[in-house]
Amino acid sequence: MMRKNRHGSYVSRTADNPGTGVNNSRTATSTLGPTTGQTLSSNAENVVSCAGGLTAIHTADNMTNNIVPDSHEKRMTVKTSAARTKSCLFRHGRAVPKPYIRLVSRLLLLAFLVSACEPVPERNVMPSAAGSAGDGHAPAALPATEAVWSGDSHDNMKYDPPITLRTIRVNEPGVRFAPGDSYNNNPWTRAYEQRLGIRVETLWSDDSSQYNRKLDLMIASGDIPDLFRVNAAQLQQLAENGLIADLTDVYAAHVSERTRKLLDDRGPDALRLGTIGGRLMAIPWTSTLSEAAQVLHVRTDWLRKLNLPEPGSIADVMDISAAFTSRDPDGNGIHDTYGLAMDRNFNLAAGFFNGFHAYRNLWIKAGEGLAYGTVQPEMKRALAGLRELYASGQIDPDFGVKDELNVFESVVDGKIGMFYASPFAGSYPLHQAKKRDPAMEWKAYPLPSIDDTKARPQVPLDVSGYWVVSKEVKRPEAILRLLDFWIETYYENNSEQAYYEFNQSRENNPVWKTALVSLTKQYKNVDESLRIIEAMETNDRSKLTPEDKGVLQRIESYRRNGETDGWMWDYMFSKGGSLSVAEYYRKQDLYKRERLVSLPLPVTQRRSEALGKLQSETFMKIVLGLQPVETFEWFVEQWEGIGGREMTDEVNEWYRERGNPSTE
Repeated sequence: MMRKNRHGSYVSRTADNPGTGVNNSRTATSTLGPTTGQTLSSNAENVVSCAGGLTAIHTADNMTNNIVPDSHEKRMTVKTSAARTKSCLFRHGRAVPKPYIRLVSRLLLLAFLVSACEPVPERNVMPSAAGSAGDGHAPAALPATEAVWSGDSHDNMKYDPPITLRTIRVNEPGVRFAPGDSYNNNPWTRAYEQRLGIRVETLWSDDSSQYNRKLDLMIASGDIPDLFRVNAAQLQQLAENGLIADLTDVYAAHVSERTRKLLDDRGPDALRLGTIGGRLMAIPWTSTLSEAAQVLHVRTDWLRKLNLPEPGSIADVMDISAAFTSRDPDGNGIHDTYGLAMDRNFNLAAGFFNGFHAYRNLWIKAGEGLAYGTVQPEMKRALAGLRELYASGQIDPDFGVKDELNVFESVVDGKIGMFYASPFAGSYPLHQAKKRDPAMEWKAYPLPSIDDTKARPQVPLDVSGYWVVSKEVKRPEAILRLLDFWIETYYENNSEQAYYEFNQSRENNPVWKTALVSLTKQYKNVDESLRIIEAMETNDRSKLTPEDKGVLQRIESYRRNGETDGWMWDYMFSKGGSLSVAEYYRKQDLYKRERLVSLPLPVTQRRSEALGKLQSETFMKIVLGLQPVETFEWFVEQWEGIGGREMTDEVNEWYRERGNPSTE
């Protein structure tokens, strides 16, 4: 079938069509997020896709599994078409707008985890409760005798006399200390001393980039703190130099049940990432990149206006995109809309690629070993699909110079009909788009597939950094006590008083970010969504946490009064919302995970930059029509010749030594 594009030329609907055959010779595999690296290609510091609600962003470091730890939040400046700038903070996987709480990252790209994003961060919301908020009184001190340790009986006591742990900190965006408070003196540090007998001494704090620079200097000198956060490269250097404690026996003897369960729920890969030479040298700082895997966001008001079906296949996506481009869905009489959003780094293409069973920047199972998803035949078919969309004018012709935030400006302006991003795109850009045009309607869908095999969203390594302990520390098990206290206080304490004291203050200050150490549940936001849906259906709120109640209150306010800021919570957390798609992925076991569960390997570290550059340039030329689709075969040969074959051999040697595990 021939179709005229916006430039007046005709293109064949089947031109460069890769067909629908699937290569069955191997298992097809698939961030942000913030996310390879939670899904992208950006600065390593942005490991998690604008988690708070965007897409996961792939980073070069993610490609080599060199995940750089950063704050739970990322601050990004989003320029709107009105020439104003809005700052967003992204935290553990979803974003929160002021005044309730800032947009946070982890993620998100996280926000969105494009194929491999970020940390997907979370956000805490707690509305003022009648009769309890605003009474002007500080929460009562925690009882000094209250036991918090759930391990063996000999651990059911705080250290007496107290011990002191020296640390260094990242200046977390959005943190506003109460008068007299600091990283050395805040609700968390006071509780550590009162209940655990652990005093915290912060040697210095700085922003994330300076943090890594200063820490590198400390590592080089051999003078390191007692307990601190590192990235993958720093972990390897510390272990090679013999500066950090071996936590293998410490973990076996002292880990609490709640900490063990949180890590075990992620499968064996969680602790493997902190293991060097068979010894546990670090506790991985887990993130929420799984629940930030991409979904397809579609303007359903345009679907109805043009009498189009919901997208159930890649063929549907192509047809809908064509209609959104050519049939004036916004009704302004101008040819100014695009069917599908795309960015210059192809971070927003992860879900589209996954629909063809292609997985960029991901090591996948192939027979008895691993193969790099970027160079598999399915990727050629996916690139041909993007090329067709571009040639027919369904993708912004300027996408090659636009990053994700530039593209999202077009979403906010109402010029985009579909885009792939994490479920948390409800916070940004969709929340801002809805405020701009309240009549627009969106819905999130599972990734459509090219054939009868369900599309599997890809997920990068679900870790944002590592906690390490100096070998000079006499009580290294203290890290496990601190982690146990974090889980108990942050996740399991349903007291409103504790919520305001340790999670989110009454002034919406993210107190949780002042905790010395933390771990994140893999499906934190999905599980919260399920509790909220159950409460809405049964009118029983007994299972809701204070944070859950805050989200539900905003959803109900939106449904009753049209309160604008409640729309995004309804879009993400209600039944049929974007997080319901993430729950569908989980229930159907569809996540396609990175199988190179390792710290960066030597060859991978040396070759990744050159290989990544070759990939980016070749893919762009193919999509823009500057090179034929058949150039993909040339790309694979070049990739193998400049280090890809050597890297594949190295990865498979690692895989064989590990014992060829059969799990996906």
